[in-house]
Order: sequence, then structure tokens, then C-alpha cells
Amino acid sequence: MPTKGEVMVIDDDPDFCAAMQTMLEADGFAVRCASQGALGLRMMREKKPDLVFLDVIMRVPTEGVWVSEEVANDPELRDIPVVFLTSIVSSEYAGHFPTDRPLRVKIFLDKPAPMARILELANRFAGSPSSSSAS
Repeated sequence: MPTKGEVMVIDDDPDFCAAMQTMLEADGFAVRCASQGALGLRMMREKKPDLVFLDVIMRVPTEGVWVSEEVANDPELRDIPVVFLTSIVSSEYAGHFPTDRPLRVKIFLDKPAPMARILELANRFAGSPSSSSAS
């Protein structure tokens, strides 16, 4: 059965990834999860998703910022919409978040974000069948 599109979730919290996967798959998306930024980048290069939900705080406080910059600087990946979905604003790491350069993401959402908002973004950016899932 064809899916709406391919969504990747990059977050080091396995429970959060499982919840996102369950919710997005129930709405018709194919979902892959990665627990680290480097793994997520490798998976994106193997099979390009239509949308990425990306945590900021993982192994290091700004790992997600690095991932978003890598995506933006890679000609094969730069057109993938990236949504930060993070709790950094209310964490002890808020001061680590860069304010001296523009973010390389479409949207910034604070955790916990309403499921309706996550689904709205998934449908906006990845709601039509992707060329990769149509094969």
C-alpha cells in the first residue's frame, strides 16, 4: 500500500521515537527513526526522506544544529524540510543554542508539541506520495 510520504525522526529518546512513529504511521506515513545525528545523516543519504523531525539535544547539546547544517550544505539533501522538535529552550542547555547565525530549518517546535501540529506539518511537507515510496 502506498504511503503519503517518507518521514525521518532523529531523536535519542526511544520512547519519543516510537510514539512519533506510531502516530505518523497511523496517518499513512512511512517512518524511519535514528537515535543519533550521524546515523540519521547516513540513513538520509541511503534513502532520502520527504521530511525530518530533528531533536537538538542528543549526545551533545547542539547535535541537531550540526545535523541541520550538514543537511543544508549537502546538495543531495538540502531540499529536505527539517523541523526542530526539541526541549532545549526550557533546558539547562538553552545557552548552548546558537543565536549568532540563522537556523537551517523550516520550523522550530518546543516539546511537547501537540500531535495535531506535528501531523499538520507532516501533511504539509510530506503529505503526497514521494518518488522513493512509489517504487
